Amino acid sequence: MIEAGFNSISQFLSDLSASLISLLKVAIRGRYATRLPDRHLPVCSVLGNGPSLNESLADQFDFIQQTEIVCVNNFAHADIFTRLRPQNYVISDPNYFVFTEQTTNRDDIKKTLSIFLDRVDWPMTLYVPHFAKGTYLLRKIDEGNRQIRIVYFNYTVVRGFSWLTYWLYEKGLGMPQAQTVIIAALTLMINRKFETIYLFGADTSWHEQIRLNDQNQLLIKQIHFYDKPKDVTHQPVYSDVHRQRTFSMASQFLSLHKVFRGYEVLRDYADHRGVRVVNASAKSYIDAFERHQFVNKSVTKSTFTD
Repeated sequence: MIEAGFNSISQFLSDLSASLISLLKVAIRGRYATRLPDRHLPVCSVLGNGPSLNESLADQFDFIQQTEIVCVNNFAHADIFTRLRPQNYVISDPNYFVFTEQTTNRDDIKKTLSIFLDRVDWPMTLYVPHFAKGTYLLRKIDEGNRQIRIVYFNYTVVRGFSWLTYWLYEKGLGMPQAQTVIIAALTLMINRKFETIYLFGADTSWHEQIRLNDQNQLLIKQIHFYDKPKDVTHQPVYSDVHRQRTFSMASQFLSLHKVFRGYEVLRDYADHRGVRVVNASAKSYIDAFERHQFVNKSVTKSTFTD
């Protein structure tokens, strides 16, 4: 009884402190409030880049095409990109926004930029954090392809009392911590007030690919649906490249915790906004959203087992 009381007081003080800090951050960055376009359809599909997306695209391509489509990061590398002609594209990887024409080690970003400039011949909205404004990548897109409209979102991480954070999310003054680009994409689409958001390709199975070598270096094999598996190997995940020091196992699993906690925050926020989020990925470890599978092109409820 006493312990429960102490826990309640501790949680209140923690929420109060986080709320005050969040309000201070918003006061500094509030002029960058997110202004989102209206939705075009009542249903959208957010496509993650997990390996299971190949199965979903093979089986549910027709369904996905009937929804408003949202792609992320390097999705454009896939041949199916120009067949899908997505109306929305979200990039939150900070490496995109320090990239310049002198950068020599990011062929993936060069490829995405080239595809945006040369192959996107339909109207597409590109969502990027406000801190990316004026960067080389966005200047090249703005100058080179008028079909792509750039929308800036305010990536100010806010925490605290739910009534406050929900209000800040809704006003575009803050977001949950977007440990993955999917969290940013879902937040944006929830705020566009889709009736239902289907999530595909959100495997969230990086822990299956974690290895530790004899030097205690953390290695991860990051496989995307557009990769050829034989070309992808386990690579060190460096916290300090110069010292060849990788992240610790503890920090890696803390990062994973932030991912899954972010989905729980979004579930509650979606419920608050009256938006239904459905995890329709062929494989996924996300347990925050209701799970569905497609049978004969229709959606039926199912219990997910990996």
